[in-house]
Amino acid sequence: MTGDNSVRLFCLPFEGVSADVYVPWREDMGPSVVVTPVELPGRGRHPLTRPRDGLEPLLAEIMPYVVRMRDRPFALYGHGFGALLAYETAARLEWEHDVVADRLYVSGSGMPQRTAPERAVGRLPDAAMIRRLRDHGRMPPVDRDPRRATRALSVLRADLTVMESYRRDPRHVVHCPITAMGGLQDRSVTGLDLAGWRRCTRRGLRVETFPGDHYFPLTAQRELLDTFARDLIRPTAAYRPQAAAAY
Repeated sequence: MTGDNSVRLFCLPFEGVSADVYVPWREDMGPSVVVTPVELPGRGRHPLTRPRDGLEPLLAEIMPYVVRMRDRPFALYGHGFGALLAYETAARLEWEHDVVADRLYVSGSGMPQRTAPERAVGRLPDAAMIRRLRDHGRMPPVDRDPRRATRALSVLRADLTVMESYRRDPRHVVHCPITAMGGLQDRSVTGLDLAGWRRCTRRGLRVETFPGDHYFPLTAQRELLDTFARDLIRPTAAYRPQAAAAY
């Protein structure tokens, strides 16, 4: 795309919600950063499909879309559950397609790892699951319409189950820089958690914090988008795909 200096920013949603949460970012970012929400099964534009119960079925749907849309330099952003998905997508783009993201943004999450069974919430009854999430400031703004509440909780439960059963492949150390982002009032993700992402990149890790709790992307949107703009908007005009170094 000679003459086009834009960057595509793939945005992966947090647990239980639609990627439509990122649609307002498109206008705010303008043409230099092409905000591209990546929708997951069972929500948004795919409400009639069943939420996926495992990571591999989810990635089997995410990867073809990202590969098809990779028409310019790109970065990936994900919050919460989306951080895990963004990381795995970045790693597999390198592993399977020999391409490297400009930057990986992981937000509201420590380095992903399997949750101890006694701390898992995805298999609790609905009321207990909601109570545990609220106690930790992690109850997402899911659809509370009684007509859709059952489905919303089903999507949330499926995402939590994938997160809590996840095992990181130690070979998945990406060759792009990572920015780990957290909310200053987030009770569930500490600075030490964010620093743990250093183990996942062969490049640099930058940790940034923003005002707000776990869902700071919804309340500190301007600060977050300013960070993307500083990193991704640049004067160069040519698209030169970057190859991954050998593992």
